[in-house]
Amino acid sequence: MSLALLPVTRQLLIRALLWALIGAIYAPLLIVLEALFAPYLGELAFVAAAACAGAIGASYYSARQVALVASLIGVVTTLFLLLLFYEQAAFWHAALLCGVLGLATGLLIEFPSRCTANVPAKALVGALSGAVSGAVLSLVAMLGVGLSPVVAVAFLVSVNGVIYVASVRKVATTTGGLPRSWCPLAEGLVIGIVAIIVGGSFWAFANTVSGYDRPGFFLQVIEGTSSILPLAVASGMAAGSVTGALLELFDFAWIDDL
Repeated sequence: MSLALLPVTRQLLIRALLWALIGAIYAPLLIVLEALFAPYLGELAFVAAAACAGAIGASYYSARQVALVASLIGVVTTLFLLLLFYEQAAFWHAALLCGVLGLATGLLIEFPSRCTANVPAKALVGALSGAVSGAVLSLVAMLGVGLSPVVAVAFLVSVNGVIYVASVRKVATTTGGLPRSWCPLAEGLVIGIVAIIVGGSFWAFANTVSGYDRPGFFLQVIEGTSSILPLAVASGMAAGSVTGALLELFDFAWIDDL
């Protein structure tokens, strides 16, 4: 009996771990992006942050090879700048270099078409599901119900994830994949955006660890959100693992064939 259950248990654990990773990525993105957008978008900052985090999480989940390459570019490029130009470098230097290298990588290196042909549709579904989920929470907050960032992250990881998995196949098959000639550009854009985000995370971490008091709005936001980030990441991982396990138990498709 246990041998018969082994494949199911393994799939459940794999999916729970994968979604825990997505939750760990989603949580700091949501918290930091909301703080970055707040001075410019006001009440809409939370919805915009949820939409962006949903799109980026969908890109990671749907184009993992591209996302891994982007992560490597972000870390290596930012480390290079910090090592060689520590006193003079600003975050926008790292962001610009990460974006250019990411775009060039997508244009010059060929990835499997299955990984990227539907990335725009997948990112769009992730953004729309994030925006809808974020709008629901914003409406709840406007009605006077106080929600901590930890609860908001758990809600968004779960609801955004379920809406995404339930709807992305229909959208991707309806819109059709990108023509093969457009795939390198899609790859480059995805790699560039993810590389900038990963590079920014590494930039903030390196400056926090080193104790260097570097001015800039980005680092001010990181410092302002640093106290809530550990709990938010833990909440995202917990909600992600439960969501992934439930998706497997209720036999939702993996969508890795899109």
